Amino acid sequence: MSSTQGRKRSRLACETCRELKRKCDGNQPCGACVRFEYDCIYNKQTNTNKRRKTVEQDKEAPLPSPPVHVDKDARPYVTSPHHLQSLEANSGAAFFRRLALRLDPKNAPRMHTFSWNAFLGARRTSQVPVSRPVTEMLSQEGMESLSEIYFEKLDPIYGFIDRDWISRITQNRWSGLICDESEDAVLCGIAAIACLFSEVEPLPLELDLIESARFILEQNMSDTPSVTGVTGWLLRVIYLRTAETPHTAWMASSILMHMLEAAGLHCEPSEESVFQVAEEKVDSELRRRLFAVSAHLNIWISFDMGRSRTILCNSTLEMPSTREGDYTIEIMELLPYSTDLDPHKTHDAAELEASLSTVLKRVHSVPPSIMAQCNLTLCLCRRLQSMNTSFTGKTLEQILSITQRGIEAAQAIIDARAPWHQMANVPFQIICLLLAIDTRESLAQLNDAMQCLNNIATVYNTNATKEALNTASLLILMQQRRKEKCASNLSKIVKSFPILPLSETQVEAPLQQMDDMRWFNNLAGELSGFDYSDLDRFLSQSMF
Repeated sequence: MSSTQGRKRSRLACETCRELKRKCDGNQPCGACVRFEYDCIYNKQTNTNKRRKTVEQDKEAPLPSPPVHVDKDARPYVTSPHHLQSLEANSGAAFFRRLALRLDPKNAPRMHTFSWNAFLGARRTSQVPVSRPVTEMLSQEGMESLSEIYFEKLDPIYGFIDRDWISRITQNRWSGLICDESEDAVLCGIAAIACLFSEVEPLPLELDLIESARFILEQNMSDTPSVTGVTGWLLRVIYLRTAETPHTAWMASSILMHMLEAAGLHCEPSEESVFQVAEEKVDSELRRRLFAVSAHLNIWISFDMGRSRTILCNSTLEMPSTREGDYTIEIMELLPYSTDLDPHKTHDAAELEASLSTVLKRVHSVPPSIMAQCNLTLCLCRRLQSMNTSFTGKTLEQILSITQRGIEAAQAIIDARAPWHQMANVPFQIICLLLAIDTRESLAQLNDAMQCLNNIATVYNTNATKEALNTASLLILMQQRRKEKCASNLSKIVKSFPILPLSETQVEAPLQQMDDMRWFNNLAGELSGFDYSDLDRFLSQSMF
């Protein structure tokens, strides 16, 4: 990787470039601020003037000024260019919008979370969902069958539920024993997700199940949260992330994080602290898995929307342990790199490149885990591109290898009819990144990504998937027209100033010049047969 060249170090730098540690060209406004649409402000006082002014003020001994009340909660980073730049780069939707504006400002599509999932709230039936007891909606055999689907398709990736516990509460519930209402929310959540992961078209049962879970969870919000209640909220967030709109999922995810904290599940028990931890006895492995999966979802939902994630103070959980047939740990090990991308944190290009290199070298085993790795890679690339970093050589090869694996993973998920929330989002964001990198190698991968997105729209034929496919096609068309315009401009210049044999412009020349002329004439002859349809490889420019 190498930073984009062409900018010269200036003795005078604007405040924005100083804060972002960028090279500033000293113009008013400077090139970097024009490119990223920031306010370009220069400090008119030099360091010398500041020192002189300080000495003069000391001599004059001015009267003390009245006290200034500063809001302790005020956060200077909220409006800083670095914070805004990182916030936009973390969000795939914002990156898409920036890319579209660069390609064609007049016809750029609106800011929208295209392909955030395959449904975007459209998984509905003609019937209005009704909250009912789980025993009225399902038989015991039906519940056990849906539990099998859940533990086969979702639990290996998001493993935070004890299967034996689910078997016990299922047996108790259909035996007529008195149960905790939160247990019904867990059973409804498991059954709803199983329906989602087994039926392409929604069933009224699925919507009744998720509505029943919502009613129970919201009704008990004023009570002290329990492990069972937190588990029910996490199941709800997983369903919403897969089938509903970003805002709904973000709100539920934020509530989930506060529930975790209120239940004392966000930290390991400590005898050194007087703060109360979970009142009920909780298995440490379960505690870690609940928190890790919840944090993973909250981080990425927040990043995608460009909103604040819920940061819990005093969270001291360790990573879950590995177990056979479980891939949760693969996703959870990405958490440190994800939290490091928080917009409030300042990182230079070298630090982000080091993180990218580590993530690229990781080995992930199953399609949902591979897509999580690819999603993190895409975010790191967006952050680096926002800092004017280009990708070349081995790094570019590794990035394209991961994006190819991401496309293949999405296709495998389509074939399994398991609509993981990143199934449509990762291929769409891959297309955006390939267009932004804009090299011959990256553009060659566009066909595979578009074919994958088309397959998703064929199987899950929703407005969300069709809009994502059409928008991706529009982006590629905008890129094509931009390149055609550049090629047309160059062609006009070449026609206006054709290559003439040097023998026509000089009568006499020394022997060395004659050799140079022969070489130039030969080159001109070769260029006359050049295939200008391949000119785009010479026009590749970093979009950011």
